[in-house]
Amino acid sequence: MKKISLYTFISGMALISCLASCLKDNTQPDFTQNKPVIELPIGSSAGNGGGNSIAASFTVGTTPSDYFVWVNYAAPNAPSQDVVVTLAVDTAAVTKFNQVNSTTYSQLPANGYTLTSNKITIPKGTNKVKFPIKINTINLDPTKTYALPISIVDGGGFTVSGNFGLLISIITLKNKWDGVYTVTGSMLDNTSTTLSGSYPRTLKFVTQGTNSVAVYDDNANGGSYGHTIASGTGTSYYGSFSPLFTIDPTTNIITSAVNYYGQPSANGRSARLDATGENKFTMSADGTTPVSLKVKYIMVQAGADRSFFDETWTYTGSR
Repeated sequence: MKKISLYTFISGMALISCLASCLKDNTQPDFTQNKPVIELPIGSSAGNGGGNSIAASFTVGTTPSDYFVWVNYAAPNAPSQDVVVTLAVDTAAVTKFNQVNSTTYSQLPANGYTLTSNKITIPKGTNKVKFPIKINTINLDPTKTYALPISIVDGGGFTVSGNFGLLISIITLKNKWDGVYTVTGSMLDNTSTTLSGSYPRTLKFVTQGTNSVAVYDDNANGGSYGHTIASGTGTSYYGSFSPLFTIDPTTNIITSAVNYYGQPSANGRSARLDATGENKFTMSADGTTPVSLKVKYIMVQAGADRSFFDETWTYTGSR
């Protein structure tokens, strides 16, 4: 019979005792000892040194649009007293953000927003509040993407978050006709029997001005201003051609069509509205959202009418 030494027995019992004590250890970190932090929270930190960002889109109009960013008292319990937080527009942050992210966003100009105050109070018993901002869309260029950088400059006696002390709102503008549509219809090319319409398609109207939109196709040249067509059994598109429509904001009637790439473009293509079409948007009862569009337009090449489009656009949602 094999003998077990006293040392081996004692060592084994000590190991068992250690394992048992580890299995019974139910202690958790004591988060109640964490110090409160003031932050502008989003889902996760960008972590690249350029600042965190959030997308915001607004419809162009004469009335300023309401916008806000959350200001948060990050702690296990709500504050027992009011916390007055001071914020500021950090213009230098846009330059750094563009450098880090290889973007070219424009700083939102001073007349593009209104702050009623640079301070916001987090009431006692509350963890977060909305910091209100008015976006003055009428003073902005719908073809640009803007950046509004808000930073915390004073946490009201509490620590300002290192990762969430700055939030850059990336602002784009849309008019009421901007959106995603299902397009049906027909197309006739007078110069080629192999080219025809490719329907139904999902196309977008992208805002080009307060009252204008251009056709964008995710499948034309990997995504571009353009319009996919059928070429035999395959697909193609007309290079450097995308209709840009101007709309009467009162009647929702299309008043003109030109080529997004120039009138004419470098390859001699222009757009022209076909007066025989209805050329009008049907809008929702409140007049704010498109329902559908019936439109006819022509691609002109080298001064001659080449391709005729007769389409119905049905709105499916925002872009």
